[in-house]
Amino acid sequence: MPYSRVQAGFRSGYSTLTNVLILHHQIEGDAGSHIVFLDFAPAFDNVGWSHLERELKAQDINPLVLRLIHQLIYQDMSFSLIVNGCLSAQQNRNCGLLQGSPLSPILFNRFINSLLQSLNWQSRPSFPSAPFFADDGVIISPTIQHA
Repeated sequence: MPYSRVQAGFRSGYSTLTNVLILHHQIEGDAGSHIVFLDFAPAFDNVGWSHLERELKAQDINPLVLRLIHQLIYQDMSFSLIVNGCLSAQQNRNCGLLQGSPLSPILFNRFINSLLQSLNWQSRPSFPSAPFFADDGVIISPTIQHA
């Protein structure tokens, strides 16, 4: 399953400008008089394995790749903090995507894919009603009830 066409984050050929232009066009074209801005903060920190695994399975990701992702990002992970030169005790980490990992943006786009498809199921092919850039999105709607 390809990435949702409305996800501009972490994709070649897309930028925040892409979404600004879509939003401008929708407002100027009177497609939406109600705009809802979304920011799923801290989205990356809250991606649990069970939810990610379900999304990846729904996208027919190879089971061997699923095991590899689980072992690289979720299995037996822990961290320590250094504060004022003192090392804290190790803490287990069982949720979230690793900050700075090249896999994290790819996995987040996969993780949020079904939500974006649900939000955009009635939108016109060329102009989505809920464009996103990573974990930031906009819902464009003609009525408050629809939004």
